Amino acid sequence: MQFCTDCGGVLNLFGNDTSSLCSSCIQHRKKAPPPKTVTPEQGDGILAESILCVENGKIILRSKEGWQLWSAPVESQTELASIMKGAKLIYNIRKRRKKKK
Repeated sequence: MQFCTDCGGVLNLFGNDTSSLCSSCIQHRKKAPPPKTVTPEQGDGILAESILCVENGKIILRSKEGWQLWSAPVESQTELASIMKGAKLIYNIRKRRKKKK
């Protein structure tokens, strides 16, 4: 007896099936799009085009347009993911405002 490696369902009772997935799991995998990964060079490119500097005891992240996207005291510790999440939000807000003018 052989079982599906994905869902654990029975593939067949007798014989040698070369497939390790059942027909349901095969169909599910065909419908699901492959996971998309984004590098800094792709997409909006905020990280690739931003400037990180230290001014007056603060670390500042600025966009190529000169907008301040994030800042914190030099002594603080912040996760890069939260910095980029906030910076992307601020960048998109300022970009929308610029388009409206």
